[in-house]
Amino acid sequence: MGKEKRILVVGGGAAGMMAALAAGEEGAKVHLFDKNIRLGRKVLITGKGRCNLANAAPIPDIIKNMPGNGPFLYSSLSQMGPEALMALLEDGGVPLKVERGQRIFPYPISRRISSPF
Repeated sequence: MGKEKRILVVGGGAAGMMAALAAGEEGAKVHLFDKNIRLGRKVLITGKGRCNLANAAPIPDIIKNMPGNGPFLYSSLSQMGPEALMALLEDGGVPLKVERGQRIFPYPISRRISSPF
């Protein structure tokens, strides 16, 4: 019998939550810690409080419009681009909509997450 994998993720932002999800899907026992009382707090306030998740533009367009060293993102975006992120979220029960500027938001069908903002 193999030893149980135990993972500790520090930081409950977008990257930390995705890392914890991936580890859990691989069968690990995951503990996710953040200094805020609610996970994903900063994600919730993006897009003027509407939770701007990503941009649905093609990857070269995203890179071109990124300030600084945009080409640095090619590696990570090629691993999980906008289409894959949208599929992951929608498969997980989060309906999405794409708005002006190719910005991706959760569809506001209900107030699923209570927010202090």
